[in-house]
Amino acid sequence: MRESLALINGELLKAKNSYVRENPGTLEPLEKVSLVSKDEIDWACQSAHRAFDVWSKTPGNIRGNILFKIAETIRNRSTYLGSINSEETGKPIKESTLVEIAGVARTFEYYAGLASKIHGSSQTLNNDLISLTIKEPVGVVAQILPWNFPMLLASWKIAPAIACGNTVVLKPAEFTSLTALFFAELCQKAKLPKGVVNIITGDGLTGQHITNHKLIDKIAFTG
Repeated sequence: MRESLALINGELLKAKNSYVRENPGTLEPLEKVSLVSKDEIDWACQSAHRAFDVWSKTPGNIRGNILFKIAETIRNRSTYLGSINSEETGKPIKESTLVEIAGVARTFEYYAGLASKIHGSSQTLNNDLISLTIKEPVGVVAQILPWNFPMLLASWKIAPAIACGNTVVLKPAEFTSLTALFFAELCQKAKLPKGVVNIITGDGLTGQHITNHKLIDKIAFTG
C-alpha cells in the first residue's frame, strides 16, 4: 500500500498517526495518509516563514524559470499523474490526463510568464505630486483544497502564490492527498527552494490548526 507523506522544508515526513484511504472505484485500501501533529504544522509554517525571506527577494525571471521547469516536469509525467488522480478521485483516466493534468501544466506556464512582469506603476498628479504603486508579496499563504480536482485546484493556488514571491503551506483533502504530495516532489526536482511549498496531510482539524497559526498571512480555500 502506498503512503501519502507530508512534505515540510523539503523533507518527506511520516507522521506517527495515519488513516487508510480506500479506492472509490473498488473500495479496496489504496493508501495510508499521514495525520500530522500540531507541532509538525508549526514546523511547516516556520519553514515557509523562513523561506519567504529569500524567495520574496528572488528576481521574477528566476521564479518564472522554476515554474516553467515544474510545468515541463508535469507534462513529462502526465500519464503517471493521471493514473494517480483517477485512483483517488474515481474519474475517467481521459478526464484526469487531458483535462486536469494538462490544465495544471498550462496554469504553471501562464504564471511562469507572469512572474517577470509584476511591476508597480507611477502617475504624475501635478507638478509637485507623484503617485507610486508598489506590488509586494504577502508572506505565507495557507491553502486548503477540495477532493474533486486535487491537482488542478492546487495549481490554481500554488502557481500564482509562488510566482508573486509568496510561500505556501497547503493541505489537500484527506481523500486525495497523494497527488498533491507527488506534485510537491516535482517542485523539488525543479529546484524550488526548501520551504517554499509545504504539504500538510490530515483532516479538518489539521486545516483549522493551519489557518489559526500566527505565521499565516493569507488564507485561500475552495469548498
